[in-house]
Amino acid sequence: MIGRPGQPPMLNLPAAGKFAALAERVFASGRLTNNGEMARELEARLADHLDVPYVVLTSSGTLALQVAYRALGLTGEVITTPFSWTTTVSSMAWIGLRPRFADIDARTYNIDPAQVEAEITPATRAIVAVHTFGNPCDIESIERIAGRHRLRTIYDAAHAFGVRYQDRSVFSYGDASVLSLHATKLFHTVEGGVVILRDRAAWARARLIVNNGIDPQGRVQALGINGRLSELHAAVGLCLFDDIEPVLRRRRRLATMLRMLLAETSSVQLQAPTPFGQVNHAYFPVVFPSREVCEHASRALARDGFAARRYFDMPLNRLPFIAEGPPMPIAESLTRRVLCLPLRAAADVDEIQTIAGIVAAACPAHTRPLFLQPA
Repeated sequence: MIGRPGQPPMLNLPAAGKFAALAERVFASGRLTNNGEMARELEARLADHLDVPYVVLTSSGTLALQVAYRALGLTGEVITTPFSWTTTVSSMAWIGLRPRFADIDARTYNIDPAQVEAEITPATRAIVAVHTFGNPCDIESIERIAGRHRLRTIYDAAHAFGVRYQDRSVFSYGDASVLSLHATKLFHTVEGGVVILRDRAAWARARLIVNNGIDPQGRVQALGINGRLSELHAAVGLCLFDDIEPVLRRRRRLATMLRMLLAETSSVQLQAPTPFGQVNHAYFPVVFPSREVCEHASRALARDGFAARRYFDMPLNRLPFIAEGPPMPIAESLTRRVLCLPLRAAADVDEIQTIAGIVAAACPAHTRPLFLQPA
């Protein structure tokens, strides 16, 4: 049996001894949460590593999105992608924002800037774009559109730790970016999130929001929520920091190898890297010619112990709590046929070759399909 059945393939665990030492420091301090030493140190290291000025830790990536929207004072309508995890949109609906969808680019899987501009109305206040699977979206075009229409830009960068665009951190763009620190991410705190803001005043509002609206003097100054990250969660992140760069380098080599092997399988399509972008290879999505072939490949991988996963199996414009809108043909087609292959940093050449062989064997030998073809 190869791989780790039932376990997310990208799970990155901190060294037990290192975490125990930090946990002992936390217990000795008597401060388990509420912006303690570990949280402050993690915020400082993240700001330095991501090359950004203002960082706020939160207890989840979902909450980080909500805090970003609140800190920027968003109301009304927001244009976003139909191809993402549900929280991209549920976080909007939860605080009363109205999502409006623009379909995606069939090659990069990111929101299509031309579709974004076509969806702008007088009620539109912001664009929320996703760096899908860690592949940066067309930031330059999105920023240009936002500037013309005086819109805010927020990037759901949940997958994008270590990702760059135009030789800059993707987190240095837009009015805000949000990073997930969930355990399935390459860099994580088990549960957690990060809000990255460009404006100091927005950053101050975000810090107030995550602390129940209470300022450092203990006075309630605004509507807030308990969104703080605990000291033990922050300690996990600090443990992983020293080892994250070797993990990213290893995944880059393995992804390049898998990409070369799958290039010979004509009936699957791989995500096209965005021009001028550098990805982190947190995910390895493959698009099959039909749902049936996709499911067959998933079962074949599972039989050999490889835990592949469907992302995202429902387009966000079809969520039950979203008002019925126009179809998003590219995103809807993609959700039926995409599978993220397991890619462990600890994998060896044999494991990568085995995965590629299983995928190739599961696929019919015919020409690659168009995304708009019914599937």
